[in-house]
Amino acid sequence: MKIFWLQDFDIFNIQGGAEMNDKEHFKEGLKRDYDIDLLNPSNVFVRPDLLIISNCVMFDKKRLSDMCAKTPHVFFFHDYIFCKYRLFFPLSKKCDTCLSRNYWLSLFKTSKLIIYLSPLHKYIHEEFFPELKNVPSVMVPSAIHSDRFTKSYDVPRERFYLSVHGLLEFKGRNNLLKYIRSHPSEEFHVIHPDSNIKDLPKNCKILPPMRNELMPELYHKYGNYIELPDTPQPFNRTVCEAKLSGCNVITNGLMGATSFNWFKDIKLMETNLKNSPKLFWDSIEKAI
Repeated sequence: MKIFWLQDFDIFNIQGGAEMNDKEHFKEGLKRDYDIDLLNPSNVFVRPDLLIISNCVMFDKKRLSDMCAKTPHVFFFHDYIFCKYRLFFPLSKKCDTCLSRNYWLSLFKTSKLIIYLSPLHKYIHEEFFPELKNVPSVMVPSAIHSDRFTKSYDVPRERFYLSVHGLLEFKGRNNLLKYIRSHPSEEFHVIHPDSNIKDLPKNCKILPPMRNELMPELYHKYGNYIELPDTPQPFNRTVCEAKLSGCNVITNGLMGATSFNWFKDIKLMETNLKNSPKLFWDSIEKAI
């Protein structure tokens, strides 16, 4: 079977959560002997047997609709994959009058399968697109190498709070700052790309971004992990990584990962995250 995997970005060289997730599922497909090519917006399209559509904001709409009309397709939803503003006001009221709404709905409705990242992710989409309740779907959590985080690291664990990108606007910056200011006796360390943020509370320190393979040891240094989004997060792998690492997690009801009933059970979480690529492909094979 020839498969094209549509993605705006290079999933093998970008360390965004969606790209890391895509890479693990892509590798599992190769293990199953599927002939898979990554299709970016600039690539030439030759009709395959199946399209797996991941982030697709940069694809020309006419080209994408033509591809979907000719080829069985599966949508793999990430951060509201079809809108360039998806990280800032996903599926909010202003989306009701979006001129692209019906275009995307027409593609979603013809999909063989929609893959959501969590119960919250599915709920938000079906609230906005009630028609999607009639489209076959499955919830597949992010693919995470659980054993990297449950491994014991011989480092002293501090009572400090860690947050990964919690000061980014779409990650709930104002919520986190409010929490930090209301806990002046606690110390907070936040990974953030800009080390020169002004007017930060004195009990907040900025840490530089680091590669994912270095994160397990970092998590094990902290007693607490905090992230307080103000928009629904489809999954958010960092909250699971921190939980697996033994951190006490502080978050709210807008975190997709915590909407799974296994989130509080480390053993079940470890199993489900490790088996995610298998569930991904088993579900696609069943649907097509």
